[in-house]
Amino acid sequence: MLLPIPKQITVISPHLDDAVFSCGCPLAESRDALVITVFAGLPDPEITAPAWDLATGFSSAYQAVLARRDEDTESMRRLGAKNAWLNFWDSQYGRSYQATDLVPTLQTIIEQRGGTVLMPMGLRHPDHLLTSNACLAVREALLLAQKYDENGAPPDQQMNWVVYEEATYRQFPGLVLTRLAAWKQAGLTMRAVKFPTTSVMKKAYAAGAYQSQLPLFGTAKRADMASPERYWQLDYEQPLQW
Repeated sequence: MLLPIPKQITVISPHLDDAVFSCGCPLAESRDALVITVFAGLPDPEITAPAWDLATGFSSAYQAVLARRDEDTESMRRLGAKNAWLNFWDSQYGRSYQATDLVPTLQTIIEQRGGTVLMPMGLRHPDHLLTSNACLAVREALLLAQKYDENGAPPDQQMNWVVYEEATYRQFPGLVLTRLAAWKQAGLTMRAVKFPTTSVMKKAYAAGAYQSQLPLFGTAKRADMASPERYWQLDYEQPLQW
């Protein structure tokens, strides 16, 4: 099913690039788009750069994240979107979290914004899975907090939750189907949907801002970034109206 581009969207991104690589087209089209990057915190300056950062040309983890924040700002400028960085560290820097650690901050921002939320499916990478599970927890908390009228009907202004398949990870055989099966078993109802893809070139231009990351992606991953974006709508049986 083809959905119209929401006037306002909030994209939850595990890292500084996932949102653009995975859902750059609606980010380019929405009038009010915000990307919240969860694992964008600055590690301590004395932390030695891990293998990925060294391969991308950085001598320290702190330097790497600063540079990626600059890239993210430029990418958002190219899209006409806004960004917000949370202070959680990327897992490669040696600090671990639980989904419950992420929930309060995410819930505050999402509840204030309302509208449509695009959340990651949670494929392969532990930071992605953690972000996805935290988003589901926020969604559940907000649903429980909703006030219903005397007939049990939900409020007129509902939040819309859409899951995106993370580019470069969705290409691994079985990952998406396994995640969908787990959600179905947990009682989540979802269906495949699409957004218009009229901004493919603008997305590619925005993705090009992540200059420190792109050289390490092979041909298959680059091809997947350019493939049609895929989305799943949570728990709605009727077409959404924005």
